[in-house]
Amino acid sequence: MTLDYGTASRAAQLVERLTSTGENDVDCKLFDEIENICKKSSIYIDRVHALLFHQLKEKHSQIRLSALRICNRLFKKFEHFRKLIIIEISVLLKLTVNTDAGRTLPPPKKFAADLEVYSIRCIKEWNDEFGKDFKDEFNFVFKYLSKYKKIDFESMTVQSVTNARLLEDREQRQRRLNDEKLKKIESEINELEPEITIASKTLESGLELLIPTPEEFFIPEAEEDILPTSNPSEPSLTDSGRKIVSEIESGDENERCRETGIIDPAAHTVTVTLRPDFRKRVKKSEDNLAIIESVNEQVKLISDKYLPKIKKWLQDIAKISNGELLKRTIELKRRLTDLAVRENKITYYEDDNDCSSDSDMEEVLPQSSADHLLAQCLAKPDNNIRNDGSDRADSAKVSGRDDNRNSVVAVPKLPFDIDLYHWEDEQLSAPRILPTNPDGHRFWTSSSIMDTDCDGIVLPGGSESLRTRVIEFTGKFERVDRQCRAPLPSGRLCPREDRFKCPFHGRIVLRDELGRVVDPENKIILEKEKKQNVPDWQDPQLLRDIKLQTGVDLTMPKKGSRKNRKQSSNLTNLKKELDTPRARLEKKVFKKSSVKKVAKILDGMDQRKFRDKFGDQFNYVHDTA
Repeated sequence: MTLDYGTASRAAQLVERLTSTGENDVDCKLFDEIENICKKSSIYIDRVHALLFHQLKEKHSQIRLSALRICNRLFKKFEHFRKLIIIEISVLLKLTVNTDAGRTLPPPKKFAADLEVYSIRCIKEWNDEFGKDFKDEFNFVFKYLSKYKKIDFESMTVQSVTNARLLEDREQRQRRLNDEKLKKIESEINELEPEITIASKTLESGLELLIPTPEEFFIPEAEEDILPTSNPSEPSLTDSGRKIVSEIESGDENERCRETGIIDPAAHTVTVTLRPDFRKRVKKSEDNLAIIESVNEQVKLISDKYLPKIKKWLQDIAKISNGELLKRTIELKRRLTDLAVRENKITYYEDDNDCSSDSDMEEVLPQSSADHLLAQCLAKPDNNIRNDGSDRADSAKVSGRDDNRNSVVAVPKLPFDIDLYHWEDEQLSAPRILPTNPDGHRFWTSSSIMDTDCDGIVLPGGSESLRTRVIEFTGKFERVDRQCRAPLPSGRLCPREDRFKCPFHGRIVLRDELGRVVDPENKIILEKEKKQNVPDWQDPQLLRDIKLQTGVDLTMPKKGSRKNRKQSSNLTNLKKELDTPRARLEKKVFKKSSVKKVAKILDGMDQRKFRDKFGDQFNYVHDTA
């Protein structure tokens, strides 16, 4: 069967589209079309195989990944395609798993890693399904990848020999450092443990001396009164006598408790709950002062030296995970923490009542200024009464004046000016102005002065200008208290304050907190104004005049007039990724002209240095010039 060039070109278009979309999966419709082409003849399978390997050689990992997905599907469907792949398995591994140690997979790095993992998964699936047909080939591939590439087919991890060796060396180094750190910590614990034990015992004994527990006191048990028995053969008499005596004593005790209001402790129990922040109080005295000082010293030593050291040990041991040493360190920390908390619940106080004076003199408090003022006020009651009456009269007069002032209507006032000065003049001559000499010469004068007999020029308006006053009406200032509040691209609202119109967003209307128009009528008006709004510099008459004068048309194109651009695929743009600030700086710094300029400046500096040093010597003058 001969090759149909139309079908072959269609297959090339389909492969190009499928590998350049950048999607995570193959388009089923386009792949079905490729599959139908391959079903026609093995010639088309050879053609598709060549096209896919051409795409696998592209310097873009995303294109290679899409081409490998198509290869995986075709490998499972066509036997002829499987044979072609097995023949060129070394090339496939070189392009997808990077078996060449001197090269790396092309960017982007993310898709390069995905390409390696996907190719390993495909090889494993091919071996599981078709390993019987290509047993030797797949065995060789598995041995080669596991030995030289250090690929784990269970966890699907890819690792080169050099990386594996580096990782192993790093692990050995870390293991050696951990062992050394453990030995160091263990030696420090062995050195400090006796000191910690002494400090903890000292603190514990001091706390027991300051606040002893009931178990430390010797409380002998009450001895039972045994009644003497004359004859051991009469136990019943003694027992009955003991019962009678006990009954009499219990009856007397109950009566005594009832008379005094004491509750029977056997029949009633009282539970006392202490607060969580309950603190024990210890009185300082000469007897326990040395003990308190010793306890404080041990607590300071534990909190400042031992506990921080133990916490650091715990952090290091927890990272290394040594069980026995960790338990030992935790036990030391627990013991010291318990003792520190136990001592922290004690409050020391001193008795201030001991320093009492034996003198019988009474202490007299100093008289304050308030008491002195009170005595003066009591001594002069009559003056206060008189002053009170006069103050009432004055306050009545002042209140009357205030009422009169409030009742008077505010009379407008006009400042004095020239019209009030000539208000009563009946015959008023028109004012004149002497013209100034524009030349500024003392001899040559203007002809207008000679025409007016040196009296000057009559002021326009005549005498009426002296009787009238012009007052410019400015109106009452009204404060602008509303903002535009149109939503901005940054997410905030426009803070522009104006009365009617914002120069950036048009008419100012009432808006909510999100910048949306509240009134629907205003919303319709704003939309109409937005459609009809044309910038001043886009006035048709102005643009026409500019075009006639300069020949340049400044008319802005209307929206939607341009053709829609072709939608770009999801393929990663390598040029954009490589266009980093570092790359741009390198392009400028290492530019040929820049390098020449820098080299010229450095050579000039060297020549200047040698000229300054050896310029007076004949041997160096011609060499450095």
